[in-house]
Amino acid sequence: MPRSARVKVSSTELPSRQVALDIEVEQERLDRAIDEAYRRLSGRVDVPGFRRGKAPRPMVERLIGRDRIVEEALDQLVPDVVTEAIQQEKVEAYTRPRVETIELDPSTRTEGTGLRLKAVVGLAPKVELGDYKGDLRVSSEHASVTDEQIDGVIQRLRESYSQWAPVERAVQLGDRVGLDLLATVEDEPKALADSKEAEYVVDPSGAQPAPGFADQLIGMRPGEEKMFTLTVPDDYREKSFAGKPAHFNVTLHWVKERELPALDDEFAQQVGDYSDVAGLRAGIESQLRAREEERVREQLEEAAMSQLVEISSIEFPPQLVEHQAQHMLETFTRNVEQQGLQLPQYLRLVGKEQATFEEEIRSEAESRVRRSLALDAFADAEQIGVEQQEVEDEVRRVAAGAAEADAVERLAMTNPATLQRVQEVARERKAMARLLELATAPSRNGGPQPRKNREKTAERAETSDTGKQSRAAEPVAPVAEEELR
Repeated sequence: MPRSARVKVSSTELPSRQVALDIEVEQERLDRAIDEAYRRLSGRVDVPGFRRGKAPRPMVERLIGRDRIVEEALDQLVPDVVTEAIQQEKVEAYTRPRVETIELDPSTRTEGTGLRLKAVVGLAPKVELGDYKGDLRVSSEHASVTDEQIDGVIQRLRESYSQWAPVERAVQLGDRVGLDLLATVEDEPKALADSKEAEYVVDPSGAQPAPGFADQLIGMRPGEEKMFTLTVPDDYREKSFAGKPAHFNVTLHWVKERELPALDDEFAQQVGDYSDVAGLRAGIESQLRAREEERVREQLEEAAMSQLVEISSIEFPPQLVEHQAQHMLETFTRNVEQQGLQLPQYLRLVGKEQATFEEEIRSEAESRVRRSLALDAFADAEQIGVEQQEVEDEVRRVAAGAAEADAVERLAMTNPATLQRVQEVARERKAMARLLELATAPSRNGGPQPRKNREKTAERAETSDTGKQSRAAEPVAPVAEEELR
């Protein structure tokens, strides 16, 4: 049966690159859609005494329900008329249309009287770059590594290879102790802490049941029992304990002190592919310098991108932020689950409300969208492209880290979606390099800014015995690498 050639539609431009479409569907077309829905559903219903699709309509409608038939009709009709309205109004849709309201006269439950609906469509983002060739000013700094940083890494490496030896003396700072611990809070049925033969490293900067706990242990001797009162922190994860005095009862069983390995060539050979201490120091210096250079580069990128966004006018439909936020939330949730936690558990551990967390995700998502759009517009303005050879080189670089590099490379090379994403990542990288080139040009800057040395520890020395703590990893891997693997 032929359908109407046009729908009645009016469009209204909305803020943030959106268009609202108010659509009216004539009664005749709605009736046809309901009839078609009835025929589809009646063929799935068994009516005693009749073959499927042959029972009288009133009997079928009583079994199915008029509401179910109307829902089936709208499921088919609404996408069609929205698509027609977009084409009719010549709207260049950038996002999937979102139907916000459907108005159906209640009498339609008995006979069709027409349909009205409102759909919102996102338009392509609009970016007007500022005078980036004249306004961007980013001061660069040199990556530097000090002897103190190298010494700090070596000290932590020695601690990671240390042994604990029993001693018969009073507890000192840095010792490992074995103890029984009971901590209670008045009027709370559950104990703050209740542990037998627990082990604890005496370090005020590390994890402890309450501030001052480590200080109370210093001076105790094996076999000694001690009682004291400390205040639970206000930000304690269990709110019923937060800010209240806790009564501690501690019985000390033993004390061990840390014995560090000698800093000699044998130790250097033990911790890595080094022949002597000098080689170890040179290797650590190289790792720290690479990390410092990466930190400086990221700092420059952050500053340059922030300025580019600030001097530019960027408009985009909110659906882009919603999509980005959803992607970030899903990625973050996967990372948390890989550590054996559910997201609600993680939020309780860090003392964060779900609403606060989601608002933070949304804020970061909006920032990412703005930066991505600005960088893409910048790449267009600078006529930055990516050659096919560059895409293939990037695929090989990423695939090289996979277990079966050749198979991964072959798979990626034949996947158009992966190649497209790799091309996008490569273009973004080239655009960022060009942006930094412009922003840090000597003629733009009055000289390097003062250095702000920040210690960057080597991987094996980042976690000591006093600070091992599980946390959810932020999503950092490029999409291209995730797709290849």
